[in-house]
Amino acid sequence: MKIFCSGIGGIGLSALARYYKYKGHDVAGSDLHDSDLIQALKKEGIEITIGQTKENISKNIDLFVYTIALPIDHPEFSQVLDLGINHKTYPEALGDVTKEKETIAICGTHGKTTTTAMMYYAMKACGINPTVIVGSLLSGVGTNFIPGDSKYMVVEACEYKRSFLNLHPSHIIITNIDLDHLDYYKDIDDIQNAFEEFASKLPAGGYLVSHSGIGVDPEIRKDEIDLSVWGNHNRSNAELVISLCKKLGFDEMRVRAGLKEFKGTWRRMEYKGRTANGVEVYDDYGHHPRELNATFQGLYEKYPKEKYNLHVFFQPHLYSRTKIFMDEFAESLAIVDFVYVMPIFAAREKHDDSRASQMLVDKINNKGGNAVLLGSKDEIVNIIQDLRGEVIAVNIGAGDAYAELKKIKLL
Repeated sequence: MKIFCSGIGGIGLSALARYYKYKGHDVAGSDLHDSDLIQALKKEGIEITIGQTKENISKNIDLFVYTIALPIDHPEFSQVLDLGINHKTYPEALGDVTKEKETIAICGTHGKTTTTAMMYYAMKACGINPTVIVGSLLSGVGTNFIPGDSKYMVVEACEYKRSFLNLHPSHIIITNIDLDHLDYYKDIDDIQNAFEEFASKLPAGGYLVSHSGIGVDPEIRKDEIDLSVWGNHNRSNAELVISLCKKLGFDEMRVRAGLKEFKGTWRRMEYKGRTANGVEVYDDYGHHPRELNATFQGLYEKYPKEKYNLHVFFQPHLYSRTKIFMDEFAESLAIVDFVYVMPIFAAREKHDDSRASQMLVDKINNKGGNAVLLGSKDEIVNIIQDLRGEVIAVNIGAGDAYAELKKIKLL
């Protein structure tokens, strides 16, 4: 079958493209911009076009899979409709895939990527090789798709626009439920209703584990979980993994050993290296105040505040999220030593002429913080290279500023 993936450079759709390639399908795709991930897919034999026009779409395509961010008037999608080609969104296509195995779905507002990866390491240590589709690149593996020969599949289940309702879970972990994606959801009740609807999809005999008291093993002491990654949030995620693994009959000692082997994922408190001036550089995907708090707590756990200065380079993600959580972002960022706020990464939103980044800087400073506004993301390169002393520098945000770190000479 010939499958075309529009938006193939996305972290989720690229994993699905790899799955299709593994299953023997003829896979091609397109994206607006090139990236390291797209280059990796090309090396794996997937034909990718940079630029999206109707000429990319031909009659011999059997299935067109597209990101939910694709606008209805997109030229490729319009051509698909004109030619009558079968088409599915990424969540719909992933839902079909989850029918094929006993699927462990990891969902939650925060931590689902890390928890999905943790589940893989725990199962692998037990001699079980699950098929994995995750929204990041696993450390030590370097991919977001892992083929498995067991009956299990582990997938990251995204709540945005109720995407996870397309999946067919056999077991579910809910890491947490928080206020987010308010460009789609009305309020926290609307979000909770979506998670409840997802949980209701569990079949008889399926397990649900969450910190709301459902399914967490009371014998597990979170403070006694030994991990190679730091932070209270990681120990909380591991607690959920251990609980579900025990319910599935996996050996707890092996599960814990597997979790100890887990070294993290791409852009989740990822260590990038040290500058010539001795500054330790990290990169993180956090784009919600609670995620920032978790990252800072983890960094201060490793680098005590009394000894180190934490310099944060923050690229806000979405105008709507920045405005809605303005006060919360300011509270989170006011606790660190210095903050450099970049222009907002608009992503799926239209450009907004509001001065939201400057407003955030002002609020951080009004709360006792120390923040400045940068004119562009590329300014972080020289700033980080010039820092010296007992300094930890972390780029944080779901935008594209992380690519600038490649320009920094790191040891």
